[in-house]
Amino acid sequence: MMSTTTEVERPPLPRDGLALTLVLPRGRLLAPGDHPDRESLRRRHDAWFRERMSGLGLDAERRLFEECEGVSLMCRVLPGADGERLLGICLAASVLFLLDDVTDGDSAETSHADRYLAVLGGASAEGGSAHLRLLGQTLARVREGVPDRLWARFTAGFAEVIATAAGKSAAPVHDYPGYLAVRRADAAFDLVGVAIEHGLGLDLAVGQDALAGLLDACFEHTVLVNDLLSYRKEYAADEPMNAVGVLRRTAGLDLQQAVDQLCARLAAAEDAYFSERERLLGTGAEGIGAYLDAWALMLSGNLAWSLACPRYHGPGGGWDWADGAPDRMVLYPDRTVFSSTVR
Repeated sequence: MMSTTTEVERPPLPRDGLALTLVLPRGRLLAPGDHPDRESLRRRHDAWFRERMSGLGLDAERRLFEECEGVSLMCRVLPGADGERLLGICLAASVLFLLDDVTDGDSAETSHADRYLAVLGGASAEGGSAHLRLLGQTLARVREGVPDRLWARFTAGFAEVIATAAGKSAAPVHDYPGYLAVRRADAAFDLVGVAIEHGLGLDLAVGQDALAGLLDACFEHTVLVNDLLSYRKEYAADEPMNAVGVLRRTAGLDLQQAVDQLCARLAAAEDAYFSERERLLGTGAEGIGAYLDAWALMLSGNLAWSLACPRYHGPGGGWDWADGAPDRMVLYPDRTVFSSTVR
């Protein structure tokens, strides 16, 4: 959502493609799922937004209704969630994605961050922009059935995203740990834990401090998958909020070296998930097994979704996770093509 360095234009990708070797983890996490009510959820999600879209324009329609939007992602990462609760989660994800787009750069919406924060705190959105009013209406719907303890965490996480966008002129990211710190707020990752607990109706007997190591591992896994697999889309402008570009700029790596290091960090994050899983299961806390399984499904679902996402890969690109893990990625100007040498 935010830019912390000046974008540098790169030469276009070659017409015959730029090939990269991948080493993606596979086989340890639970296999990715998909929610059985996905099509019904999509219809209800789309109908809800179409009734409230006055003044938003075509860009908002594309972001809310085309492929790779909130419904497809949430159904992938929360395949076992209650359907009614998942609808609210999908609405929240979609309005967050939309605000991500309209607050990117020095936009009018970003300059009104104080009004967005006030609406999150319960203030009226009347008299505000079309996007602000949509946020207000969406929050009222999403709030239904959410316990106070989770709602407080949801609004705090959402507020952090908005505050991060408002601080987009901050000093450049100088290293990988600095990048992760900024991205943690920018990516709205802390809202995922809220969605898991609410979607599955969990009341964990474990505090957030005890979950810190698990959440750190899951965050790094999630953001590295997204950054790696969306890199073609962001290549030309050398998008500053992408781990591949950060590793290239701050560590002096070429593109393949940066991809190799990212894949190694991704494997380490998955190792850390399993280490934290074993530790937390040892507590015997009520609900912890279901919570940990939900995170495993979230990680594998995010990987499967990111590999298939047309917004990342263009027409004719992408990969079906059912075909195994790809070990080669070719970046073309208009698409990303994956392949596997192992069958």
